[in-house]
Amino acid sequence: MEIIQSRQNALIKERIKLQQKKYRQKTGLFLVEGLRLVEEALAAGSLAEVFVDESAGDTDRGLKLLQQSGQRAVACYQVKREILRALAETESPQGMVGVARQTRVDLTALPLEHGLLLILDGIQDPGNLGTIWRTAWGAGVDGIFCLPGTVDPYNSKTVRATMGGIFHVPVLAGPEITWSMLRHWCAERDYQLVAGDLGARKKHYEVAFRERVALVIGNEAQGLLTVPVADLDERVKIPLQKGAESLNAAVACGILLYEVIRQRRQ
Repeated sequence: MEIIQSRQNALIKERIKLQQKKYRQKTGLFLVEGLRLVEEALAAGSLAEVFVDESAGDTDRGLKLLQQSGQRAVACYQVKREILRALAETESPQGMVGVARQTRVDLTALPLEHGLLLILDGIQDPGNLGTIWRTAWGAGVDGIFCLPGTVDPYNSKTVRATMGGIFHVPVLAGPEITWSMLRHWCAERDYQLVAGDLGARKKHYEVAFRERVALVIGNEAQGLLTVPVADLDERVKIPLQKGAESLNAAVACGILLYEVIRQRRQ
């Protein structure tokens, strides 16, 4: 394991830049903090490098991770605690920060095993996106599409909120992911396009979800931004008590996903 003593080390300076979106996009890399996420990155074959302080090998779990990283030719570096804190965006990165490769998924190669997709139209809060991603993993979603205006999927807060889901559910984002393209792609594959909408007439459990469903989740404050209502097959609302304005976007997404699953299991 190589030892790095200075924050002015060229590699450290480059990896700190990954806290910025433009460098994540340029390099195709992103940071993962803490033992759990580094383990998930390693298991997924996405881990490129790992930086640890002197405490990383104090537990059997941490020691095992370092051994497995070395066996898989992952570059391992021991650094001072202050260097690790500079790499991390949390106060307690558990003695470990990894550098992972972003997963590039070709639309033609997207596995459609469960017939369930998410289309995110302008989700802005990274914590919401991460929670949606985590929920999608649990629900068996085949892929997540991020339309323009959606927060960067590799934002550090998003990554942490996925709790490892980032390595299990492919995400497709970028300027090439447009609504017109997605609408055509879904129509070719007979996906039912359903959006949550407070102004909808039907409740979410009153709609018959088809064998293939693409759920559209809009912006937290403004709802659908780029998706025209006329393009949808269905709009549904989740009933609320009088006086309650709305649900958190991630919570609403989870309710809709599991209604699809409930109907399929009947």
